Amino acid sequence: MRSISVEVKLVVAVLAVALGVAVTGARFAGSIFERNVERAGLDALQGANAVFAAQERAEIEKLAATLDALLANDELREAFVARDRERLLAAATPLLSTMRERDRITHWYFHTPGPELQVFLRVHRPRVNGDRVKRVTLARAVETRELGAGKELGKTAFALRAVRPWIHEGEVIGYMELAEDIQGFLASMKARTGDEYGLLVKKSFLDEAAWATALGTRANTWNDRPDVVVVDTTTFTEGIIDYAGDVSAIPDEGQLLGTVERNERRWVRGIFPVRDATGRQVGGLFVLHDQTAQHMAVRAGYLESFFVLIVLALVAAAIVIGLVHRLVFVRLERLRREMEARAASAELPPGRVVQLRSEDELGRLEAMFHRILFPIRERPAAPQPGESPDGARSGRGGA
Repeated sequence: MRSISVEVKLVVAVLAVALGVAVTGARFAGSIFERNVERAGLDALQGANAVFAAQERAEIEKLAATLDALLANDELREAFVARDRERLLAAATPLLSTMRERDRITHWYFHTPGPELQVFLRVHRPRVNGDRVKRVTLARAVETRELGAGKELGKTAFALRAVRPWIHEGEVIGYMELAEDIQGFLASMKARTGDEYGLLVKKSFLDEAAWATALGTRANTWNDRPDVVVVDTTTFTEGIIDYAGDVSAIPDEGQLLGTVERNERRWVRGIFPVRDATGRQVGGLFVLHDQTAQHMAVRAGYLESFFVLIVLALVAAAIVIGLVHRLVFVRLERLRREMEARAASAELPPGRVVQLRSEDELGRLEAMFHRILFPIRERPAAPQPGESPDGARSGRGGA
């Protein structure tokens, strides 16, 4: 190492520093890209939550418009006023089949007027009738004589409900209610956004026996979790509903649950609070948003920025090395050669032997300076006037 040129050492050092700065800069750029992708993922999740609210409003408008059309049906009104349940069921059944297939409407109720509201007919479950329903949407319709709508949690599951008073000749003759199971609601959202959704609801708001009855042939997931049950999900893969927290403590702005990566694909997960028509926080909506394209773009951007920074670092290092060579080492080399030439031509006094600290150009130049500044023989200084050669002053008289 002692014989390696200082300029070579400097070149290696500059290149090492430049490459180190480039790699560090690329890593910082990659982390910035990742943070931006995470922020975009959170924005996408919050957008999905907004889509959930927009979808709810759209579905309520659909239910309200369908109710308006049904309330104008004379055949239904005459059968209901006559309290002819069989006739009403015969007229309503084909209509519900059409609405279920076309509009995903799964529940249809006819309620008698007050003072004690009773279910006169459930078209979807005709054998169950005569019970009193105490739901907020129905109470709102009774109180305001307008539309009462919102998500409500019955004994079995969530449903989006809409209720209108049935007014004929200025009198309320009853109430009609339509509802849509949340299963169709989430499927519609997936078709609209491409995201995957899942819904958890606290068991304290459900009845286990009624839940098992409502499931039919579907697998019963009641015992899968201690405090919540999976009401519906558009996919059971990718860990969409993995959550160990309390769904009643989910913040209003939602919570980011990290990412899931499998087979070169990446998803970002989040959960948002779900409230029923009364405003109670009864569950959580999971959202699984595909970020594969963004993740691949970030990876490509990281590689591109890495190579660009490497090239820029090498160019900068070459410029610095060139300037240092031209402004420093060329002049030092010229000075060293001139001094060695003068020493070889005996223009300089003979100097002592100097031990080289290094064998590079600076070491040799340092040795040359030592020869000049510290020669072997030092010439005695000339005596001052009135001073003897040995340094004592002379006097005219003796002591």
